[in-house]
Amino acid sequence: MATQRNRGGDAVSNLMLATFKLNGAFLAAGDRISAPSGLTAARWQVLGTLMWDDMTVSGVARKMGLSRQAVQRIANVLAEEGLITFLDNPNDRRAKLASATKASREAIHSLAERQYAWANTTAEGIDPEEIEKAVEVLNRIIFSSTQKHDASD
Repeated sequence: MATQRNRGGDAVSNLMLATFKLNGAFLAAGDRISAPSGLTAARWQVLGTLMWDDMTVSGVARKMGLSRQAVQRIANVLAEEGLITFLDNPNDRRAKLASATKASREAIHSLAERQYAWANTTAEGIDPEEIEKAVEVLNRIIFSSTQKHDASD
Protein backbone atom coordinates (compact mmCIF):
# COMPACT_ATOMS: atom_id res chain seq x y z
CA MET A 1 0.00 0.00 0.00
CA ALA A 2 1.26 3.50 -0.86
CA THR A 3 2.26 5.85 1.91
CA GLN A 4 -0.38 8.47 2.61
CA ARG A 5 0.33 11.91 4.00
CA ASN A 6 -0.74 12.66 7.53
CA ARG A 7 -1.75 16.08 8.85
CA GLY A 8 1.91 17.03 9.47
CA GLY A 9 2.84 15.93 5.95
CA ASP A 10 -0.01 18.01 4.52
CA ALA A 11 1.14 21.01 6.55
CA VAL A 12 4.76 20.64 5.42
CA SER A 13 3.66 20.19 1.80
CA ASN A 14 1.56 23.37 1.98
CA LEU A 15 4.50 25.18 3.61
CA MET A 16 6.77 23.98 0.80
CA LEU A 17 4.46 25.46 -1.84
CA ALA A 18 4.14 28.74 0.08
CA THR A 19 7.93 28.83 0.50
CA PHE A 20 8.44 28.41 -3.26
CA LYS A 21 6.17 31.43 -3.82
CA LEU A 22 7.92 33.37 -1.04
CA ASN A 23 11.33 32.53 -2.49
CA GLY A 24 10.24 33.94 -5.86
CA ALA A 25 8.92 37.09 -4.21
CA PHE A 26 12.10 37.50 -2.14
CA LEU A 27 14.34 37.00 -5.18
CA ALA A 28 12.37 39.61 -7.15
CA ALA A 29 12.60 42.03 -4.21
CA GLY A 30 16.30 41.22 -3.87
CA ASP A 31 16.89 42.05 -7.51
CA ARG A 32 15.05 45.39 -7.14
CA ILE A 33 16.93 46.28 -3.95
CA SER A 34 20.37 45.27 -5.21
CA ALA A 35 20.19 46.55 -8.81
CA PRO A 36 21.14 50.18 -7.99
CA SER A 37 24.28 48.77 -6.32
CA GLY A 38 25.22 46.85 -9.47
CA LEU A 39 24.25 43.48 -8.02
CA THR A 40 21.62 40.80 -8.44
CA ALA A 41 19.89 38.91 -5.64
CA ALA A 42 22.14 35.90 -6.33
CA ARG A 43 25.32 37.97 -6.16
CA TRP A 44 24.06 39.74 -3.03
CA GLN A 45 23.39 36.35 -1.44
CA VAL A 46 26.95 35.13 -2.08
CA LEU A 47 28.59 38.44 -1.12
CA GLY A 48 26.46 38.73 2.00
CA THR A 49 27.75 35.36 3.14
CA LEU A 50 31.34 36.55 2.68
CA MET A 51 30.95 39.89 4.46
CA TRP A 52 32.25 38.67 7.82
CA ASP A 53 34.21 35.55 6.98
CA ASP A 54 36.26 34.18 4.11
CA MET A 55 35.11 30.71 3.08
CA THR A 56 35.31 28.19 0.30
CA VAL A 57 32.74 28.10 -2.47
CA SER A 58 31.49 24.82 -0.99
CA GLY A 59 31.16 26.51 2.40
CA VAL A 60 29.08 29.31 0.91
CA ALA A 61 26.90 26.76 -0.88
CA ARG A 62 26.31 24.77 2.32
CA LYS A 63 25.54 27.87 4.36
CA MET A 64 23.04 29.19 1.81
CA GLY A 65 21.53 25.84 0.77
CA LEU A 66 22.69 26.22 -2.84
CA SER A 67 24.59 23.93 -5.17
CA ARG A 68 28.36 24.30 -5.25
CA GLN A 69 28.23 24.65 -9.03
CA ALA A 70 25.77 27.57 -8.86
CA VAL A 71 27.91 29.37 -6.28
CA GLN A 72 31.07 28.67 -8.31
CA ARG A 73 29.53 30.31 -11.40
CA ILE A 74 28.58 33.39 -9.39
CA ALA A 75 31.95 33.48 -7.62
CA ASN A 76 33.80 33.38 -10.94
CA VAL A 77 31.82 36.38 -12.21
CA LEU A 78 32.32 38.24 -8.91
CA ALA A 79 36.07 37.59 -9.14
CA GLU A 80 36.19 38.86 -12.74
CA GLU A 81 34.43 42.03 -11.58
CA GLY A 82 36.81 42.52 -8.65
CA LEU A 83 34.12 41.94 -6.03
CA ILE A 84 35.85 38.92 -4.51
CA THR A 85 39.34 37.53 -4.51
CA PHE A 86 40.50 33.98 -4.00
CA LEU A 87 43.01 33.38 -1.24
CA ASP A 88 45.14 30.40 -0.32
CA ASN A 89 43.38 28.14 2.15
CA PRO A 90 45.65 26.94 4.97
CA ASN A 91 43.34 23.94 5.51
CA ASP A 92 43.10 22.76 1.89
CA ARG A 93 45.44 23.72 -0.93
CA ARG A 94 42.89 22.79 -3.61
CA ALA A 95 39.91 24.74 -2.20
CA LYS A 96 40.64 28.46 -2.27
CA LEU A 97 38.94 30.85 0.13
CA ALA A 98 36.64 33.44 -1.39
CA SER A 99 37.07 36.85 0.19
CA ALA A 100 34.97 40.01 -0.16
CA THR A 101 36.83 43.05 -1.50
CA LYS A 102 36.44 46.68 -0.52
CA ALA A 103 34.29 47.21 -3.64
CA SER A 104 31.89 44.43 -2.67
CA ARG A 105 31.62 45.69 0.90
CA GLU A 106 30.76 49.14 -0.45
CA ALA A 107 28.13 47.63 -2.78
CA ILE A 108 26.54 45.69 0.10
CA HIS A 109 26.57 48.75 2.37
CA SER A 110 25.03 50.88 -0.39
CA LEU A 111 21.97 48.66 -0.59
CA ALA A 112 21.41 48.46 3.18
CA GLU A 113 19.11 51.48 3.39
CA ARG A 114 16.92 50.14 0.57
CA GLN A 115 16.78 46.73 2.24
CA TYR A 116 15.89 48.25 5.62
CA ALA A 117 13.06 50.28 4.07
CA TRP A 118 11.76 47.23 2.19
CA ALA A 119 11.90 45.04 5.31
CA ASN A 120 10.17 47.65 7.46
CA THR A 121 7.39 48.12 4.90
CA THR A 122 6.98 44.37 4.37
CA ALA A 123 6.62 43.79 8.12
CA GLU A 124 3.92 46.44 8.55
CA GLY A 125 0.75 44.97 10.04
CA ILE A 126 2.44 41.75 11.14
CA ASP A 127 3.36 41.16 14.77
CA PRO A 128 7.18 40.82 14.88
CA GLU A 129 6.75 37.89 17.29
CA GLU A 130 4.83 36.02 14.59
CA ILE A 131 7.67 36.56 12.13
CA GLU A 132 10.24 35.46 14.72
CA LYS A 133 8.18 32.32 15.42
CA ALA A 134 7.94 31.62 11.69
CA VAL A 135 11.74 31.85 11.41
CA GLU A 136 12.10 29.48 14.35
CA VAL A 137 9.71 26.95 12.80
CA LEU A 138 11.39 27.21 9.39
CA ASN A 139 14.80 26.61 10.97
CA ARG A 140 13.47 23.55 12.80
CA ILE A 141 12.04 22.17 9.56
CA ILE A 142 15.30 22.86 7.71
CA PHE A 143 17.24 21.06 10.43
CA SER A 144 14.80 18.15 10.54
CA SER A 145 14.73 17.81 6.77
CA THR A 146 18.48 17.87 6.32
CA GLN A 147 19.23 15.59 9.29
CA LYS A 148 16.66 12.93 8.48
CA HIS A 149 17.13 12.91 4.73
CA ASP A 150 20.93 13.23 4.66
CA ALA A 151 21.14 10.19 6.94
CA SER A 152 18.87 8.10 4.69
CA ASP A 153 20.26 9.16 1.28
